Amino acid sequence: MALKFVSLILLSNIFLLTCDRGYGVMKTTEQEWQQSRSREEEKKQLMEDPKLGYVTINDLHVGKTITLRVPTEVPSSLPHFLPREDADSIPFSVEEFPNILQLFSISQHSPQAKAIKRALEDCESKPIKEVKFCATSLESMADSVRAIFGSQAPFKVVSTTSFTKSNTLLQNYTFLEVKELPTSMTVACHDLPYPYAVFYCHDLGDTKVFEISLGGGREHGERVTAFFICHMDTSGFRPDHIAFRVLGFKPGAAPVCHCVFPKNLLWVRH
Repeated sequence: MALKFVSLILLSNIFLLTCDRGYGVMKTTEQEWQQSRSREEEKKQLMEDPKLGYVTINDLHVGKTITLRVPTEVPSSLPHFLPREDADSIPFSVEEFPNILQLFSISQHSPQAKAIKRALEDCESKPIKEVKFCATSLESMADSVRAIFGSQAPFKVVSTTSFTKSNTLLQNYTFLEVKELPTSMTVACHDLPYPYAVFYCHDLGDTKVFEISLGGGREHGERVTAFFICHMDTSGFRPDHIAFRVLGFKPGAAPVCHCVFPKNLLWVRH
């Protein structure tokens, strides 16, 4: 299943990245669905948490300390990619919602059914300004990103990685090394709760990307290679966005930067 326009080196890097996350070819069990629901609720709470990792672009320097939670995932609890030919054979639309539930033996009024319908609606919603798509396989994700970036443009995929498993809710991290990645365009992909791996992807507009080595405190000693996105034009952000309450300025006044947490994939065009 070769990817059109994608080099073998890039393909191998993507598969290594996703294999490190535990993605494979299998369906999600009932227990994994419950874990997925818990992660989804946790994610909603994190999005309203001042400790999400919002900083200004001037904060991105060696020696800066922030309070942050970097979630760690158990590979067996993560959703699994299907091969492209399998994913393409499965209906994926709001119209086919009843058939999807029947295919995966999911009750119509279950939390799983609600999550599936919400994911389908998100994927079919019309974009306002950004370019967006949903990927049901790794190959389709790479092809869609290539279509956005251009067939000849070099690009790579990155993701925040925690090298130490920890149950610590919050801790202080110090920036040990800060490096800006050369990029002319970025696409972020976020996992959706679904019986198999489905990602909601969208272009990020005018952004800068930084690779930052984080060091935890002596008590826990976590080490994280994190990626931060800086949205350079925030004039279109909602005035009540949590970032402005945390950082203390209004939309358009300055760039907003935040950590890209594990399980999110960031595609960067050089």
